[in-house]
Amino acid sequence: MEPSSDITQLIQAWQRGDRDAENQLFQALYRRLHTIAVGCLRTENAGRTLSATALVHEAYLRFQRAEPLEIANRAHFLAIAARVMRRILVDRARARHSEKREAPMPEGQPEKWFLAAREADEILAVERAMESLSAQSERQARVVELRYFAGFSEQETAAVLGISARQIRREWTVARTRLRIAIDGNPN
Repeated sequence: MEPSSDITQLIQAWQRGDRDAENQLFQALYRRLHTIAVGCLRTENAGRTLSATALVHEAYLRFQRAEPLEIANRAHFLAIAARVMRRILVDRARARHSEKREAPMPEGQPEKWFLAAREADEILAVERAMESLSAQSERQARVVELRYFAGFSEQETAAVLGISARQIRREWTVARTRLRIAIDGNPN
């Protein structure tokens, strides 16, 4: 892993349009991006159709096609990457959900169809719960995004959000309860 200052310099060069810096940035952070992808895929079941590697690559392509972003540093970049990966999964789940409504169950491998449909439903349930949480507390939604999906520590999350690690612990506890209630209606 390169020092944070080197990563920040790569981000700044990338933002100026330097394609070499873009490639170096993604190479330097690939392991962390892969870890984030694994975290994002936690919401999918064992029958998932997208690997962590494919999710990182899809996120890279989305970054390439996106308008230039204002990214402050390594932690900010990784937080945005986590959000992009979650969006990819939600987009795929919505597409799968739409296909489920429109297409008849295929012959031959119905278990794969059921797994894909259940997986899409689970991802969409998590997304609805995150939207509900965001409406209640944008900061708690960011804490969940950083802690759960991006795999940030309390200290990393605190640094990104500019609050204390103690406050992160409190927000994380409340956010998990709110998500549990939003997903299955049960606070326990």
